[in-house]
Amino acid sequence: MNHNNEHKPHVFIVILNYMNWMDVQECLESIFRSGYEQFTVIVIDNDSKNNSLEHLMRWADERTSTHKPLEYAYYKTEAFKTEIIESGHPKLLFVQNNINAGFAAGLNPVLSCLQQENAYIWLLNPDMVLEGSTLEELIAFGEANVQRSIIGAVIKYYREPEKIHLYAGGSINFNTATVKMATRKEDCLQLDYVSGGSLFTHAANFHELGLLPEDYFLYWEETDWCYAAKKKGYSLLLCEKAVCYDKVSTTIGKSYLADYYYTRNGLKFLQKYKKEKINTAVFFAAFRFLKRIVTGRLARAKGVYKGIISFLKEDKHENR
Repeated sequence: MNHNNEHKPHVFIVILNYMNWMDVQECLESIFRSGYEQFTVIVIDNDSKNNSLEHLMRWADERTSTHKPLEYAYYKTEAFKTEIIESGHPKLLFVQNNINAGFAAGLNPVLSCLQQENAYIWLLNPDMVLEGSTLEELIAFGEANVQRSIIGAVIKYYREPEKIHLYAGGSINFNTATVKMATRKEDCLQLDYVSGGSLFTHAANFHELGLLPEDYFLYWEETDWCYAAKKKGYSLLLCEKAVCYDKVSTTIGKSYLADYYYTRNGLKFLQKYKKEKINTAVFFAAFRFLKRIVTGRLARAKGVYKGIISFLKEDKHENR
């Protein structure tokens, strides 16, 4: 590993934040402790109402853990789009979206600027914390599998670091419009998607496949993007030596909104790829609704019910 930095591939680490700056701060600390130097972190804020980027810029200025400030640049989304990404920019960029239009629409303005770069893109959840070698391992694995591949990591629980949360991603159940996370290594032989919590791929693949689909708002975007890629012959792979620790849904958790989007968007996904399965999937969603009622999880039952109705009515996203 004694190559000059100029010859090492660059990676853009893209983190979408919503109201979650304290987790982003810990995530950034772990990135900047990384053994790999050739990276730029872009933190996009999706119109948080808690001054997230101000808090993070103050952290970068003070950086109490090292007593060494971090250089950064701040952009509004429109200004970032016109900015040329140059080698001389700081390693930390903040981009402020002026509306919260969801996961894909939050990321896409930045991804569209990066897709021409000869570099990797790593989508990373704001509540992830990395092991020191993770970035280096992803780069090495990416270089060995650079052609048409989308790469996931081993995701462990932040609070129970010896336990596996998932390997890379998971598979789609087309009968129920649900996904099953890969919790054993052998599940990775049949991946249908790589989790957007840690999705590593070459920028050229966004150029070839297009950006993330924006009609879901939350959940299923990366599932759709990866599934479309798989149909075009892309490989969905696990990098076993890359390890991240996930706080697991600190933003939305298991809630009414989580059930609403998960249900509605699973059905939207089927509408796009497996129309003949819709009736079966609606039946299973109704069963899920009843199960939540019986077990007393009424808010989540309401989420499932509203998700089914919204899909059937083809409503726009319900973000309240």
